[in-house]
Amino acid sequence: MRKYIFLSAIFYLFTNSYAQTKEERLKISSFSDKIANNKLSIVLFNNEINRKVRLNSFLSLNPNYDVKSRVEENGIQELIDVLPTGEMIFAKTYNEGAGITARANRLYNGGTLGINIQGQNMIAGIWDGGNVRNTHQEFVTGSTSKITNMDGSSPAEHATHVMGTIIAKGVLPAVKGIAFNASGISYEWNNDLGEMLNEASNGLLVSNHSYGFGSLSSLWFYGAYDSRAKDIDGICYNNPFYLPVVSAGNSRNDTTAPGSIQLGNKSGYDMIFGHGNAKNVITVAAVGQVDNYTDESSVTMSSFSSWGPSDDGRIKPDISMKGVNVRSTLSTSDAATGFMSGTSMASPGVTGVVLLLQQYYNQLNSNYMKAATVKGLILHTADEAGDDYGPDYKFGWGLINAEKAAKTIKNRNVTTANKTIIDELNLTNNTIYTKTITASGSSPLKISISWTDPQAPTANSGATDPTTKYLVNDLDVKVTKNDTTYYPWKLQGMGATFDAATNVSTNNVDNFERVDINNPSGTYTITVTHKGTLSGGSQNFSLIATSDNLSTLSTNETLLATDNKVDFYPNPAKDYIKINEKEKDLLINIFDISGKLVLTSKLVDNRISIGQLVKGNYLASFINKKGEIKSFKFIKE
Repeated sequence: MRKYIFLSAIFYLFTNSYAQTKEERLKISSFSDKIANNKLSIVLFNNEINRKVRLNSFLSLNPNYDVKSRVEENGIQELIDVLPTGEMIFAKTYNEGAGITARANRLYNGGTLGINIQGQNMIAGIWDGGNVRNTHQEFVTGSTSKITNMDGSSPAEHATHVMGTIIAKGVLPAVKGIAFNASGISYEWNNDLGEMLNEASNGLLVSNHSYGFGSLSSLWFYGAYDSRAKDIDGICYNNPFYLPVVSAGNSRNDTTAPGSIQLGNKSGYDMIFGHGNAKNVITVAAVGQVDNYTDESSVTMSSFSSWGPSDDGRIKPDISMKGVNVRSTLSTSDAATGFMSGTSMASPGVTGVVLLLQQYYNQLNSNYMKAATVKGLILHTADEAGDDYGPDYKFGWGLINAEKAAKTIKNRNVTTANKTIIDELNLTNNTIYTKTITASGSSPLKISISWTDPQAPTANSGATDPTTKYLVNDLDVKVTKNDTTYYPWKLQGMGATFDAATNVSTNNVDNFERVDINNPSGTYTITVTHKGTLSGGSQNFSLIATSDNLSTLSTNETLLATDNKVDFYPNPAKDYIKINEKEKDLLINIFDISGKLVLTSKLVDNRISIGQLVKGNYLASFINKKGEIKSFKFIKE
């Protein structure tokens, strides 16, 4: 039996290949960790077998149980699992204006950006409560449909509406999708994790998930980093170009337990569950249509969209998008359209924007962005929403702005004052990354890092509101100018959900961090470090920086070892430091906390003078004759 499972899992993993182009999909696939994917595929395969056994056992004892039922308007609820504890797990959907709200229309042919980005040759994947009506006029050209249904389930209203929001052609202009020239593949939600792994390993860039899995009888699911969140993080980490976009949920209008109980206990906060709490996805809140954004007052929160945080205090949802009265395709006929509201309608708008941004970046750079980059770009360029500046647990980082994100891509390669930085980098264990820039202007200097974090070693399986942190590789970004240090935004978790975000210390829970500096002027040093030991020995991360007048002062980005294997004294030190090294004439480089080189001194009689340094923390580094980088931290009194 074990051999059968292994072979089935491997066969499943390497079938069904699609492409933006075949060559592009193969290139993306080459970055996937095939060994890790094989191992995860076996785990997911066995989990799926066990789920079916549990469900079939329950149904054999309850033959009249209605497994799938309609909920809300055109929504679906399906019993998907029965845990050994008896908890019943359900999959539940979250039931032209979207393009305007996201400013995606400005990327189209004839738009204000002067480009022609409409989803050409791009592919969207969706998982939902049924298949898409692929014969709908919005998906067909001649006798050919641009939708491929991957399993035998029946067409569903909800799935058809979701897909139309992403890629409807615009036969009826009012239902034109965000990426209307793209095509799509559609799966029913049973065995979604195994299918997602398969598609990700074969080069799929983005998928939409307008549903959630959770118990309708237990409070602990809300905010929990459960096994689904953990598994999806594993899929994303193994396949660094793959980005799932998920809806935050509609639990703020629940009138039945446990949703109504949670709503009463938490005032609308801590309502997101399942894969919405994964670290490596984009979780989307639903807001009303925004015809002309002027400031945060332009963005109105819906009455239903679920608010964060996750139990460990991470910023969820990540971003906001129109999800109220969205008109799109329906499955009742080949010309049917209709209105729906819900975070289910918001997340496909973001999925469409991801397709457009990936297409544009590839057009300019001949390669696609990693998932962490495009996610970071969307969060970096979001428009402010909510009562206070910075992120919050209602709107996330704000309202998505495809135009601003596209401009950031466009200006990456320019040498003018509007230059932007989008760099994909790697931080190895015990190193510090620095980059020195100049910036000025009335718009804030914004500097972000984003990374796809490994799945946490454990998941929550029943505890209510634990504060366990699930961030594995904890990177930190800060920006310094002279004696001033600027820190990233951070929220304070369930104990302070109403409080505004702060930026007075490092962030130790989120895998996206952003530093905002108002009215920048002068030279700034960006420093990226990490806490503890990096899982896997290193961590890929993306650096994004924007300002009115931004330029890189120097291109020699410095990596400094911090392995702390040097015998030295005293510490703290006032005038000198003695280093117990046998080699003579070693050249010692000393850096301040921003990573700036402040002193180079030759080691004489195992001693270096530091009296000229100002008080503070420093790092000293040298290379011995073996080529080994050694370093140590010290305090100057």
